[in-house]
Amino acid sequence: MESNSSSSSVKKAIDVEFLRSIIENDVEFEKELFAIFTENANRNVEKMEDAIKSSNDNSWYMASHAFKGASASIGAFDLSRILEYAQKHPEENYEQKTELLRKVKEELALVISFINEELLSK
Repeated sequence: MESNSSSSSVKKAIDVEFLRSIIENDVEFEKELFAIFTENANRNVEKMEDAIKSSNDNSWYMASHAFKGASASIGAFDLSRILEYAQKHPEENYEQKTELLRKVKEELALVISFINEELLSK
């Protein structure tokens, strides 16, 4: 039962219809977009971690804002919603931000699993 739930979650990590409507089924562009997203996502996670460590609310806001837009642009709407909350609440305390970042990383892992599955299947 666990693997079915996980597999189902991976499939829902990105709105494929939305993504394909934007890229018009251009497989090479899709691969480039995924590579750029993954690189920037990792960078934004690092920035959010640094913002927590340094208690820098502005850095938290900027990283979550940029990451939110990038996530929405590829159809990772669940990730984008978590990041929207993070962006709108830069004043959260250390524990709250740490929990938000845990949720971001968890959802990002689903998105990256989906991306890898898509790239490998083409």
